[in-house]
Amino acid sequence: MYSQLRQYGWRPLEAAGHIALWIALLTGGLACAGADLLGGWEQAGRLVMGQG
Repeated sequence: MYSQLRQYGWRPLEAAGHIALWIALLTGGLACAGADLLGGWEQAGRLVMGQG
């Protein structure tokens, strides 16, 4: 991925920042999907409301 970004003329720091952003977005998406599948949203809502 890095070499592809370099091929288009991106600077090393810019390319690393974009790679880190995509990894963070992917991780966040997987965490949200996992919480949804495990019913974590309801549990988190109860904790926030003080009912958990």
